[in-house]
Amino acid sequence: MTPIKRENGYALAPQSLLAWIGVALVASVALLGVLFLGVPPQIETPQIETWQLWARYTARLSFFLFLGVYLASPLYELAQNKLSHWLRVNRRNAGISFGLAHIIHLGALIVFLVLSGRPTGLETLIVGGGAYLAMFAMLATSTDGAIRRLGAQNWRRLHKFGVHYLAFVFAVTYTGGVGTPEAKPMALIVLIWGAIVLRLYVHFTKRKPS
Repeated sequence: MTPIKRENGYALAPQSLLAWIGVALVASVALLGVLFLGVPPQIETPQIETWQLWARYTARLSFFLFLGVYLASPLYELAQNKLSHWLRVNRRNAGISFGLAHIIHLGALIVFLVLSGRPTGLETLIVGGGAYLAMFAMLATSTDGAIRRLGAQNWRRLHKFGVHYLAFVFAVTYTGGVGTPEAKPMALIVLIWGAIVLRLYVHFTKRKPS
């Protein structure tokens, strides 16, 4: 059996995996509880409004978990300290918890769209559906056994494509709403584009040829 090198940052760190999953679950459920209990009585459609807000805030939760995955490697390349090492070791744990939170977001979004009757554009279905396909492919291969079956090089290609595609979807989704009533907070736009620029900077200036 081909051994998997633990020092390369791809290890599952199973002793922490349940904690990561627990944080994603507890935060998602807590958001739902707060939203259902805190809907102002003057809102005409409290159920629809609540599902919309839950979809929005679970998307924010999954976004910040995704940032942990996306920035783990470049931050480690820039500064090898306790924080960057911890984030790199827990990269796959963060990825799995991101996937769980984003699945919860998808469920909340579907319920909101069904209740509200709001149409979904074809481009949204294609781009967003592609993001979920990439995410599910990454989740399905987030084991040492998958690395052995795919081979380390193919595994890295799959996960690099997936993580960059997800970053692209977050960036386009957040930036595309600028100037509209549904515009995302500017801080989120700055964060995702800053993360992309940082990855590109590290890729072209810091990494040695393999």
